[in-house]
Amino acid sequence: MTVKPDRSAEPTAASQSAESVTDGTHGLRHPDPEAIATRRDFGRELTALRNHASLSVRELSKETGIPTSTLGGYFAGTHLPALVPKHQLRRILRATGVVGASEVHTWEQAYWRVKGGAGEQLSDEEAQFSESVPVRSTGHRAAPGVSTRPPVERLDHGPTVRGREELLDRLEATVTRPGPPHGAGHQVLHGLGGCGKSTVALALVRRAAARGVRTWWITADDATGTTAGMLALAVELGATADELRLGSPPDILARLLGELDTRWLLVLDNADDPPDSLALPGQHVTDGTGWLRPHRNGTIMVTTRDGTRASWGRRPAPWLHLHHLTGLDPGQGALVLRELTDLRAGDEQQAAALSACLGGLPLALSSAGRYLAGVLEIPAGLATGLPRDFAAYEQALTRGANEELLAVIPEDAPAARRRRLTVAHTWELSLDQLADRGLALARPLLRLLACLGPSPVPYALLLRSDLLDASPLFADIPTHGTWDALRGLDGLALITLTRDQEPPSLFLHPLVRHTARHHPAVKARLNDHLTLTTALLTEAMKSADPKSPDDWELWGLLADHCAAPLDLLLAERPPGAREPAPADCADALNLARDAASFLRAAGHPTRADAAYTKAIGAARGRLVEDDPVVLALRHDLARVRSDLGRLDDAEDMFRATLAERRRRLGDEHPDTLVSQHYLARTLRNRGRLSEAGDLSAATLRARTRLLGDLHPDTLTSRNGLADHLRATGHLREAWDAYAEVLDLRSRVLGPRHTATLVTRHHMAEVSHAMDQLPAAETALRELITISAEVRGGTHPRTLAARHSLIAVLHDSDALEEAERLARQLVIARTEHLGATHPATLLTRHRLALILLDRGSHDEARHELRDVLTVRRRVLGPDHPHTRLSQESVEVVRHRLPAAPTATDRSRAHGGTPHE
Repeated sequence: MTVKPDRSAEPTAASQSAESVTDGTHGLRHPDPEAIATRRDFGRELTALRNHASLSVRELSKETGIPTSTLGGYFAGTHLPALVPKHQLRRILRATGVVGASEVHTWEQAYWRVKGGAGEQLSDEEAQFSESVPVRSTGHRAAPGVSTRPPVERLDHGPTVRGREELLDRLEATVTRPGPPHGAGHQVLHGLGGCGKSTVALALVRRAAARGVRTWWITADDATGTTAGMLALAVELGATADELRLGSPPDILARLLGELDTRWLLVLDNADDPPDSLALPGQHVTDGTGWLRPHRNGTIMVTTRDGTRASWGRRPAPWLHLHHLTGLDPGQGALVLRELTDLRAGDEQQAAALSACLGGLPLALSSAGRYLAGVLEIPAGLATGLPRDFAAYEQALTRGANEELLAVIPEDAPAARRRRLTVAHTWELSLDQLADRGLALARPLLRLLACLGPSPVPYALLLRSDLLDASPLFADIPTHGTWDALRGLDGLALITLTRDQEPPSLFLHPLVRHTARHHPAVKARLNDHLTLTTALLTEAMKSADPKSPDDWELWGLLADHCAAPLDLLLAERPPGAREPAPADCADALNLARDAASFLRAAGHPTRADAAYTKAIGAARGRLVEDDPVVLALRHDLARVRSDLGRLDDAEDMFRATLAERRRRLGDEHPDTLVSQHYLARTLRNRGRLSEAGDLSAATLRARTRLLGDLHPDTLTSRNGLADHLRATGHLREAWDAYAEVLDLRSRVLGPRHTATLVTRHHMAEVSHAMDQLPAAETALRELITISAEVRGGTHPRTLAARHSLIAVLHDSDALEEAERLARQLVIARTEHLGATHPATLLTRHRLALILLDRGSHDEARHELRDVLTVRRRVLGPDHPHTRLSQESVEVVRHRLPAAPTATDRSRAHGGTPHE
């Protein structure tokens, strides 16, 4: 092996600074382990130690038993003293006269400081991502998420926005005025469902965007949806999952919005329960601690049905202004009706009268107008008895065409509720029209759709005539006309079909969905609706794996709906009604569990936590506590708690679930062993290596005996045992164990399976840790190519492999390539994970060390300090990465004194600095 020259002897600023510490007897520089930050630093100081001891390389080789070629690599800085065989560093220190406990400790601290930055470990193969939960999906496939883009295109599919011009002018002036807003900063549009609150908000968004205002839109119909949207916005503005987990998300988002230097508008739509969706638990909406707070350069607009003092205060906050939206006046409503009917259904006076009858509610006007437009397309001789103009439509409403709705609303109901009745009455007239046209299927179909989630419904994937036929809900109605029924519902604006996207979907207005979902016909047959929705969803998802990225696009479309049967399960039954069958309960809970598992696997642990918690609550009182379905939910919730870093909770939950599974299922049931495996992993992550190792070994023995050597679960346990060997410092044994797992996984799962690729990455990391740099480099270059093909070039695991390669190149002294690749990876991780994501900071820290070795001292110093600042804020002062940053900054400060300031230079020359 050729020994590289010690470039640390070149007269750089760093070496000159370091060489100022010399031995007065021989003029040799005294070794300084506290000045070590990189592998090259270690080689330089080790060389100084050998020189100070007056030993040649050959003499030191004889004293330590380490080959001269190996020692040469240590002194050149291309290798660190190996861990196998053990105690090589201590043998070198003893041979050079370093025997004091304090001195040995200082050298070992420097060793592990460099070693700790050399090979950041990956998590278990079961973890979905490599170094932290991602902020957003980064794979090449479509992935789930929450959109914050305002849906302004909806305005193009409806009638002209009328009767709101004055309000919109005032709101536009508030939103677009530069500088701190005058008067009320945030706006609340409240009123009856269907009065056009969302339409006004969209119209304002369109106006504001045209004036250069930055705009976002979040559906805030419940706390979970609001939180998901606000977290997505925080991520868009630069927050990371770790930052949001460790800090207060409302505080973080408020700070990020406050830092924007341009005007912005954020709409929180359909916040119909403000204390639930906008405030912290137990707090008031306007106390400034939740999502709604005063801001200097931006406006938050809330649309809600709730305008009560209980929610907004007897006197609303000075930074909040409430606008009560009512129906349009008869003249404006008449314009809407006449526009929708192309002036064919009557004159202005008749249209105004119908508008007044409908309460001027825009949603009702739209439904009535589309109804009449549809009837006018039918030849008069075929439309006998159907209202064909405004006057006839008004008469039908007055007669009470559907007594069913009138019977469930008290005559003394408040006026607002009467208006809601009028809207529902209008929809029932529309359903009557469809029935008269031979589309009786439309009515039960609309109610079935209302039992799904609020997301768009991919009807082509979900609706199946054979399953509809088998349900008593459709016993007397032929279902072969399902498509005609959907088109009929779309034509009367009861649903909106979107045919220009794949897969085609339909959308229910929240008020339509709410009214249909709570119709007496649904309440009377909750169990039938539960059975059918569960059957449809189970069939649609029967081959979709919630943990497989290949299936995430489908899960993104249907996860919301898979959780919806829980609402039917939790709904209050009428007196005397039977409770749902245990089998239906189990089916609904299993669907909800799969939907939550998708959220966890796709990197949304907070939403998954809420989903699992709701499912466990739904199971309470319906299934026994030790039912396998309940135990599976509790196990999965423990996994989420582990993903969220709540290791205390995770350990307690895993122990409780493991005990229940052992009692109910037996010690060696596959589910019992799964909980045992994850308990071991949690203990290992908590540093309890002894107990973790015992559990891992016991799990492996049981799985080998029960499942066989080649079962994927057995291979998972073997990989976990290799992880344990690695965590305990047995690198050679770990590498051998990984090699065996890799061979088996390649044969059983395939060489390009994601689990196989994880094992390859682990092996390359261990090769690096054992200073087998050429082998590690080759393995990582191959892995990066395959991972990019299988997972995508920007998948977190692909980026992690690129990071590992950079570390190997750095330690191989290929500094130019290492710097180039590190700069590219910083850009990629910043773009896909965020600037303050822990993985991005890992690469920035590595880049700083590379720059230090390349002599770019000022840039390196700046990077290290900046990374330290961010890690303190995001990870906390006690996180290992933060401590490593702190040590690196101290070492650089020791080696490279800060450049003199202008004041220092001026004082040195007897003057004062320039102003």
